[in-house]
Amino acid sequence: MDDTPQPPPSVGASGPSPGGSTADPLTGIARISLLAGLAPLIPLPFVDDWAEAMVRRRAVADLLRERGLDPTPGDVAILAGLEGDRRTGCVQRVVVWTVMKLPLYLLKKIFRKVIYVLAIHDGVNAASSLFHDAYLLRHALAGGVLDAAPGGRVDREAARRVRRAVEATVAETDTQPLRRVIRTSFAGSNQTLAAGAEVLGRAARGTRAGAGDDGEAQARAAEALPLEEEERLLAPLIDRLAAAFFAQAGYRQALERRLEAHLETHLAGETPPPPPPAAGFQ
Repeated sequence: MDDTPQPPPSVGASGPSPGGSTADPLTGIARISLLAGLAPLIPLPFVDDWAEAMVRRRAVADLLRERGLDPTPGDVAILAGLEGDRRTGCVQRVVVWTVMKLPLYLLKKIFRKVIYVLAIHDGVNAASSLFHDAYLLRHALAGGVLDAAPGGRVDREAARRVRRAVEATVAETDTQPLRRVIRTSFAGSNQTLAAGAEVLGRAARGTRAGAGDDGEAQARAAEALPLEEEERLLAPLIDRLAAAFFAQAGYRQALERRLEAHLETHLAGETPPPPPPAAGFQ
């Protein structure tokens, strides 16, 4: 079966699939990448990081379930690059936030317009990061590297090797061209992005509060994050971003070739050489 992405239909035309992603692969990846890009625009301590982690979990969980897998929260964490990302408890999180983020948070209040430009920069980077992770994971899954075992279980060690191959692929890729595409797609949409960030922040707070302190319940809630309101609000921007991704065929094909080489090395159990630094600013 041809797994090549087709020209993306509009979000309104395709609608969300039962698994949470839109009918066209690139539209679904544009949608979830855009949501990741909204997270840094949420002006609330902890909520911005929590929202981005939720979106990453949702993206990975949807991709795995589309392939007939039934992942545990731990499986999703591995492939989302969040394994061990508990930040060792609430007290340490507060200390880290106070030292690293409180000054920036206060600056956001004082210099809202200036800092918003920096937040957009962070949002572009977050959207780019999730685009690469989701696109490469989808390509790996289409190649059968994590086909479902009995019961739909995921092979944890294979998942770690796939994640390492994805990370190695991105590490040797100059992602600046893709970030420029995202930045251009975001241009002139500050009000829409801010409104989307408000909706995502509200969903993140509600999801976390509803799950309480149970880590697995929080993970499950993140993987089932409802996104319909955000999709309606952001539909024109999602369409614009999907069309921009579709136009980057050469870039996507180069990513696929690099990933295939890394998968061959990592899945064979070999220790790959360190990747060369990517050209351009990362």
